[in-house]
Amino acid sequence: MASDQARQDGLVVVTCLFTGISTMVVLARMFVRTVLIRKPGLDDYTMIIAMLFSIAYLIEVFVGKANHIGFPSGTLSLENMTNLLKNTLAIQVTYYVCVSTIKISILCMYLRFAVTRTFNVLCISTIVFHLLFFVICIAVTLAQCQPLHNMWDLLDEVQGSCNVNTTAFFYFTSGFNIVTDIWILVLPIKTLMGILRPRKEKIALTVIFGVGAFATITSIIRLHTIYTYTLAEDLFRESILVNIWSVLEINIGIVCASVPALKPLFTPRALREAAASRSKRSGAAYQYHSQERSGFGSGGDRSGDREERTYAMDRLGGQAGTSKTVVTSKTHNSGSEESILRA
Repeated sequence: MASDQARQDGLVVVTCLFTGISTMVVLARMFVRTVLIRKPGLDDYTMIIAMLFSIAYLIEVFVGKANHIGFPSGTLSLENMTNLLKNTLAIQVTYYVCVSTIKISILCMYLRFAVTRTFNVLCISTIVFHLLFFVICIAVTLAQCQPLHNMWDLLDEVQGSCNVNTTAFFYFTSGFNIVTDIWILVLPIKTLMGILRPRKEKIALTVIFGVGAFATITSIIRLHTIYTYTLAEDLFRESILVNIWSVLEINIGIVCASVPALKPLFTPRALREAAASRSKRSGAAYQYHSQERSGFGSGGDRSGDREERTYAMDRLGGQAGTSKTVVTSKTHNSGSEESILRA
């Protein structure tokens, strides 16, 4: 069995590694949306929140390390144990923020290619449901002890009580998150499979959803670590595994939710179109200002700006819910492609 120090080091390494990976992925996503495509949306902004709180979790892990997280309670000072209990509360809030914003970001991304009213309503309803559940989780977490600082009162100096069954609450929220993970995973499959795309792109979509399924598996493993944690005699020592799998669940979720937005980075045609679009916009701006100075061109034809052509999956770079979408099909030698005309 690994020593307590080795287990703590494992937590720190895993947290640093996966937080670093997810942060780089989100930064790449924002580069695509703000520089290449220039169409950031609500899904991007909520993912930034998830990334920031993931970094906050990293900081909390280092706070735990400074107070000897993962070591037996018999080796900890009263100050260490008090700080670890306070840190536990902060981690609980951070976890709920991360999980909720990741799921809301995914659902907002779905709205970018929602082509039916039913799918649109399902996505919005799920977002509202998750917002309500998030508020409930935060409220219960902050009300688990009255007053709250009774949670880390190890000397019984505070008059109060902790009446919330946190074990049952952890099981419920973890089970709920697993169920909603599966729901969000299967929600868009019918819509995406109905889109006319080349076979290789449908295979790529299947792979992406397979990675998303792995994120769901991490949630299930985390539920098992919660079971082990709640049965432990020494909660201070047994807090390593539940934190490792919480970190994995959050950061793998961030990566999976951001992978579709990175498609333009790996599609030469999309990169060329983005460059051409920026060139066209800057050229149009130059022409407008030149005509304005010369007194001509106030009634120029702007139909080209109104009918910007993109491709189906590239709509993931568009602004959710802000345009009417008309889907048409055209045949090429390479197969059937779907183009989206903005109206």
